[in-house]
Amino acid sequence: MHKSNHKSSRKRILILAAAALLAAPALSLPNASAAPALSASTDSSSSSAPATQPLPEPADWTVPEPTDWTVPEPTDWTVPEPTDWTLPEPSAPAVDAAETVVPPAADPAPASPKPAASSPGTPAVKEPFYDIAKDPNREAIMMLYNEGIVKAAKDRKFRPKAEIGRADFSVILGRAMNAKGSIFDVYFKDPIPDWAIRYVGGLSAAGIYGGYLEGINFGSKQPVTRAEAVAMVARAAHLESQPLPEGLGGVGNIPLWALDDVGAAYAAGLIEVTSTGTLNPNKKVTRSEMAAMIAPLVEAQAFMTPFTLEEDITLP
Repeated sequence: MHKSNHKSSRKRILILAAAALLAAPALSLPNASAAPALSASTDSSSSSAPATQPLPEPADWTVPEPTDWTVPEPTDWTVPEPTDWTLPEPSAPAVDAAETVVPPAADPAPASPKPAASSPGTPAVKEPFYDIAKDPNREAIMMLYNEGIVKAAKDRKFRPKAEIGRADFSVILGRAMNAKGSIFDVYFKDPIPDWAIRYVGGLSAAGIYGGYLEGINFGSKQPVTRAEAVAMVARAAHLESQPLPEGLGGVGNIPLWALDDVGAAYAAGLIEVTSTGTLNPNKKVTRSEMAAMIAPLVEAQAFMTPFTLEEDITLP
């Protein structure tokens, strides 16, 4: 009887403990270390119920809010302006006025003459002929060059003392007369260079070769004499015939067909006596002498006077 009561009391205690747990869910279970003591006490005392201890508050298991993981703004990485590294101007040392020594004024050195500077952008003009600097007829040669009557060669030589052939002389005189004729006016049978044949035709049509070249051969490279050259120039300029002075040396050596024309040229100053005291008419004329004969008549526009053409010759 006593043993059954003990079992019912124990059952009643367990029911009350369970009810207490259900009634107070916030209470926490007792520590595990207290459980054996509770069991022992129930076994030893059968009549009285053990005192209940309040359960501790449960720990707060709420997950805390995450910290702020926002990346902070970067700091200002702007490179600062460089400091001014200009060195300061050295200050002049202070000089005592009493110690200042003024040197005596020196005479200014004479300024050396400076060569005249050519204007910028203007290239130096080269002489067309470098071999006529000391020639007595240089101005006449340059006058013919400026008029386009003589041309500069690639080697820039005029060769003033050289002889001149019939073809060359006909071209220069034909340019001065502006007498560029036709090949049909050429009646010579021997070859004539292409660069000269039209001027030979023009002089033939103007009657410049009358009495001089009556044969069938022209002789392009045949040198021209002083009498032949001055007679053709006088005819081209329509100079009026003049008798030669008596006693003039060399007159007897002048060809008959050129006698009057040489007299006209002598009166006009186109031919002078040589160092021998004579006209020396059969001497080969030089290129420099040829320029001295033609240039004055070009300057005087004597070749611009119209000339009468022969009726049986037709210019193109």
